[in-house]
Amino acid sequence: MTRAIGGGLARVTVAAPRRRVDVALPDGVPVAELLPGLLRAAGEELADEGQVHGGWVLRRPDGAPVDPARSLGAAGVLDGEVLHLVPRHQEWPELDYDDVVDAVASGARAVSRSWTAADTRRAGLTGTAVAVLAALALLLTAGPDAGWTTTGLVALGTAVGCVLLAVGLARALGDTAAGALLGVLALPAAALGGLVVTLGDQSLAELQPVHVLTASLVVLVVALAVHLGVGDRTQYSSAGITAGLLGGLGGLLALPGAMDAVDTAAVLLAVVLAATPLVPLLSIRLGGLPVPVLPTTPEELLADETPAPRSRVEARVRRSDELLTGMLGGGAVVSVVCCAVLVASARTSALVLVGLVAAVSLLRTRLFPALRHRLPLAATGALAVALLALAALGLDAADRVVLAVPVLLVLALAALAAGRAWAVRPPSPYLGRVADVLDVVLVLALVPTVCVVAGLYGYVRGLYG
Repeated sequence: MTRAIGGGLARVTVAAPRRRVDVALPDGVPVAELLPGLLRAAGEELADEGQVHGGWVLRRPDGAPVDPARSLGAAGVLDGEVLHLVPRHQEWPELDYDDVVDAVASGARAVSRSWTAADTRRAGLTGTAVAVLAALALLLTAGPDAGWTTTGLVALGTAVGCVLLAVGLARALGDTAAGALLGVLALPAAALGGLVVTLGDQSLAELQPVHVLTASLVVLVVALAVHLGVGDRTQYSSAGITAGLLGGLGGLLALPGAMDAVDTAAVLLAVVLAATPLVPLLSIRLGGLPVPVLPTTPEELLADETPAPRSRVEARVRRSDELLTGMLGGGAVVSVVCCAVLVASARTSALVLVGLVAAVSLLRTRLFPALRHRLPLAATGALAVALLALAALGLDAADRVVLAVPVLLVLALAALAAGRAWAVRPPSPYLGRVADVLDVVLVLALVPTVCVVAGLYGYVRGLYG
């Protein structure tokens, strides 16, 4: 009976080019440290031959190499197994098949894996998401004919049902993945319901700040319920909370009537971009991440404080990371919506502001090393560029060909060149410093641009002109 070796000696057979050697090797020592002794046992001339063809490696009977940096125990070598000592660059012959069906089956398994129970579960969750989103799309298109009040109530009922199912699945059945998905689906349903439930006979083009404020408050309440009820994968509920707060701020700013949608979108963009550098510190505070305190007195320096349990620290790190991801994601959603409002206005100053937002968002991705943190900022920049490309449809055909198309092609070439170059070698510190300075300059340029879009200069000129 074979067993996995560990904690002692490994009894293996080494098949060398000229002899077979039965040895007992320590299973906790890296294979690279065992090879010199194996070469001496297998033949004195093997070490010299290795200098000619690039060295020796141990392979299993199927040709899989044994990692020289790992021990035999870590590599999962079984007691009594046969290992082959062969040149490093020697090609291992493929297995011969006498059964064509077996060969075809092995090749198919090598190309792609089989359908598993996890895939069935993902398919079910995907079908749930598609069905709910399709229902919301039908509600949006049927609203004017069916009545916005009825449409809003159905959407709000869908949101409440998703929240109840999410909490039930997460708490009663322990299925937090399905609960998190239903919690995410509850957010657009809540936004749609809150937006149109009080719209009456008006069209979507006649939305008022009170409708946006209502939708934001409903999203905020639903996101808080999901956050407290599900308690896992909180980045999605955190994104909903952030979007609800920012949307509520925009609704409050526009509620007195002094600012229109374009002015409010410009101010919200400035708020989001100004708050982005503060989000990591805020997530640390909200997540309760323990921060080391530097001693200020001799007594504090000599005090032997007991550190927090590792499991508790890891849980807080995860919570802080999810909060950071969610806040960045919520800010990205609000930024994209604001950019769409600015582009729809077709104002030159608004388009300039969208371009600045795209540049600042892309530059700030370098501040976050993790992919999940960079993705919201990168998506904001990319979608802002796409919205500017859509705005080019308002130009004359000749201007689109002469101006818009060359600019987009230059951006494509720049992205391709940067991706290829920085994948091989990261940007130099000097280039990073240039990016820092450019980031500061663009952020400073945001302030007067926002003032132009919001009409602040004209308002002041009217007061004192």
